[in-house]
Amino acid sequence: MFGRQTDTAPAAKTHGQSILQEGVSIGGEFEAKGDVRLDGKLKGKMRVTDRLTVGPSGDVEADLEAGEVIIMGQFKGTIHALRRLELRKGAKVVADISTASLIIEEGVFFQGRSSMASPDRKEPSVAQAAQKPRHETPSKPVEKAEEMKEVVR
Repeated sequence: MFGRQTDTAPAAKTHGQSILQEGVSIGGEFEAKGDVRLDGKLKGKMRVTDRLTVGPSGDVEADLEAGEVIIMGQFKGTIHALRRLELRKGAKVVADISTASLIIEEGVFFQGRSSMASPDRKEPSVAQAAQKPRHETPSKPVEKAEEMKEVVR
């Protein structure tokens, strides 16, 4: 009341949206808390805690890690989207991707490898998964259940 200071709880931390407009070029490492919209060019390494949106004029060549990713422009490199990756109509993506949820609209150009990862557990990156030796399947057909047991072992 009169002349007294009251204890107030600190405001919750909020992060706005960072915007890199068309005509802006960045090289190197980029890290952001919150949401980022990129309509310019970025080359390097990028980490975004929440959502990265690459607009239609955006051009990215990077190793990317983000909570969610929406791509409408061009992307080349690797993408690790922890929760969700959307490739929207008109996007051109040449990348190895890892995500829990993948949405690819009609009209998207995608070239690369994809792996699905659970959002609640840490999955190996796409690069790590590519280095693991693949299990070879037998070249001859299995005729009996006993032979199947041998193949599985």
